[in-house]
Amino acid sequence: TLLGGSTILATGGCGEVYEHTSNPREARGDGIAMAIRCGAVVENMEYMQFHPTTLYIPGERRFLCTEALRGEGARLLDASTERNAFAKDYHPDGELAPRDVVARMILSQMEKTNTLHAYLDISHRDAEWLKRRF
Repeated sequence: TLLGGSTILATGGCGEVYEHTSNPREARGDGIAMAIRCGAVVENMEYMQFHPTTLYIPGERRFLCTEALRGEGARLLDASTERNAFAKDYHPDGELAPRDVVARMILSQMEKTNTLHAYLDISHRDAEWLKRRF
């Protein structure tokens, strides 16, 4: 028997409860549901880790685009015909802002331009560099 003041369950993700996710289909929050059924007190559920930049192909599952792309200078561009860079309009750190801020800025810009996606542009790096780096 092991006794403790509190227990943390690391039961996997629950991305499938959201409309868009880069998590596998199996990430449905089953561990959380099981813990609740066993009487566990569940709290701080608003703190979900997520990735704001995924590959968007209509009708396909999302594919995670590494945050390292933004770290290497990739810029967020809106999907308007002008392809405007917009991250600095929302936060002084631009693309390097925290994940939740980046997610909100992308959504806000999509709503502003009435588009379904934004672009993550790393075209200032050549293809060979990208292949070596990623």
